[in-house]
Amino acid sequence: MRGKSIIAGMLIACSLLTVVPAFAQYRTSDSPMREGSWLIGIGVGPGTHVFGNGYGFGPGFKVFFENGTWQLGPGILTLGGDVGFSFFSNTFYDGGKENWLNFMIGARSAYHYGWDVEGLDTYAGIPLGVGFSAYTHNDVIGYNGYQGVFPYVGVFLGASYFFNNQFGLNGEVGYNVTYANIGVIFKLH
Repeated sequence: MRGKSIIAGMLIACSLLTVVPAFAQYRTSDSPMREGSWLIGIGVGPGTHVFGNGYGFGPGFKVFFENGTWQLGPGILTLGGDVGFSFFSNTFYDGGKENWLNFMIGARSAYHYGWDVEGLDTYAGIPLGVGFSAYTHNDVIGYNGYQGVFPYVGVFLGASYFFNNQFGLNGEVGYNVTYANIGVIFKLH
């Protein structure tokens, strides 16, 4: 049984060694993300409920940057960072009101792939950092509030379309500063 597992593993490894370079030849040289490229993006969308009861809707805003660090198969692995905040407000039936303000800052890494479509960049990645939350609640009894610090971990899928060598539109979905966001992206190099 162990011998069959080793053979299956070797077949999978050989398949990957032949398939990945085959995809690499179709990768366009016009792909927006290349090794050494710098991207800066700004987005807005519905913010995540990092702390709280999940009630209410709140806006989220984030800024991120990435550097094309390593060529990895047919795509590029990037390293960078992001910073953002989200705000929520909810009024209860008894007149009580609560507010949440979340601020997150962290490192970010993503794998970018261009699909051989000029100007198109798709990617998936993770942010990792620290977040700060301020909470206030005003109810019949009185006023309560506190602040908290939490680990900031998420996941995102994104796509950008560049209209020229420096400017494009960007969108992401996942669990990050926002559940989904749309914005602009700039290529610096």
